[in-house]
Amino acid sequence: AGCAQHKVRPETDNRVELRRRAMECLKAAVGYPHNPVVRVEAVEALKGRSGDEGRPWIRSALLDDQPAVRFAACLAVGEVRDAGAEAGVLKCMKDPNAAVRVAALFARHCLGHTARTGDLAGYLLRDNDATVRRNAALVLGLLGEQGAVKVLAKGMKDADPGVREHVLEAMARLGNREARQELTFMTGAGVGSDEVFAINALTATGDPAYAETFHYKLATATHLETRLAAARGLGLLHSDEGFEVAMRALRQGPPRRDDPQDPVEGQALRTQQLAAAALGAIGRTEALPSLTDVMEKSDDPRVQVSAARAILDILDAERTKAFPLAGGRGRRER
Repeated sequence: AGCAQHKVRPETDNRVELRRRAMECLKAAVGYPHNPVVRVEAVEALKGRSGDEGRPWIRSALLDDQPAVRFAACLAVGEVRDAGAEAGVLKCMKDPNAAVRVAALFARHCLGHTARTGDLAGYLLRDNDATVRRNAALVLGLLGEQGAVKVLAKGMKDADPGVREHVLEAMARLGNREARQELTFMTGAGVGSDEVFAINALTATGDPAYAETFHYKLATATHLETRLAAARGLGLLHSDEGFEVAMRALRQGPPRRDDPQDPVEGQALRTQQLAAAALGAIGRTEALPSLTDVMEKSDDPRVQVSAARAILDILDAERTKAFPLAGGRGRRER
């Protein structure tokens, strides 16, 4: 006599194995020694996965030798409210890098320790390092506190354009109408990087009022990267309009654009990462074979991480639809 085994459908079994492989890709990327950007992107991709299986790797990233990775890990700990990482966050509160201390303040606030949250205003308005000021603006937006808008508005006078962009995005996230109007205007700037930034910032608001803006940019934008950002925005609003554009971009890459200031390799990287992000947001399982191929065969680990993240986004959303009481990211039926 023995235990009767439940027979798993081959398709379900394949999904389980694919999810395992994608998670293993991200876990390996957290320890990738040659490029801290890979580690940052892996930490961001592991954040909030069902079953908390990514938490040990995120906690380990709090001890990374690169400040950018520690910064990303603190943000991830805060966003998922991982109380088990509190000791690591406390260590980051004393970090020699001010940007890491900013992220640690965010994590502490999210874990219920708000006594020093007010320090963030000083980092935004008075720190000598523009990177620290940018990160302080980002964190103030993520906190979701409406009172931060007044502090952020002062940051719009910063001499650094990157700080002003981060402030604008943070204010838009907090519901500021003027900031959202400025970002909407920027979607028609004609400069691909500015358009992508503006669309991504509007996407972060989660406001369905921008669906028409995204639809228009998907249909008319000159730059492929702008269309891919719009496809992602639409995907997060439960529209798959940009699916074919994203699939072509993932498979074929960008059309060659000769620009001495923007090497072809950089164009290809951004295009594949944006395409993967759009496909993950759209959530159609038909994208899984192509994403798997990219995850396993790309010679750029940043692209591999983007593909793995998209695979997990699709599979986790599919599971949530099948088991809505199990938690995770919800998505309307199409």
